[in-house]
Amino acid sequence: MNEFIQGLEQVISRGSANVYPVLLGELELLKGLVWVKIMTGQTTHATPNGIIENERYLTVKEVAARFNVTVRWVYRHKKQMPHSQPSRKILLFPERAIVKWFASRISV
Repeated sequence: MNEFIQGLEQVISRGSANVYPVLLGELELLKGLVWVKIMTGQTTHATPNGIIENERYLTVKEVAARFNVTVRWVYRHKKQMPHSQPSRKILLFPERAIVKWFASRISV
């Protein structure tokens, strides 16, 4: 990944002004593809012990269906729940953390 970033930096430093709008458009396309991957598939992250693990993120609708609550309820309680909001319109819940959160509410 470092080599990719370095290559990208070289392209940016060598490019002329007319290349930058095209480059920004391509970067936005890649950003969109990454968000689709996050929302529909699994992402990986390193744990403190260095092991790479998969993490799945649930959408608001998926959380509502899985835990038998309404979409409105999820939005009302989102501040109390583990979540990520990468943009105004996208709200994602890490699956393991949200399962733990709901489990802690049931066992009280």
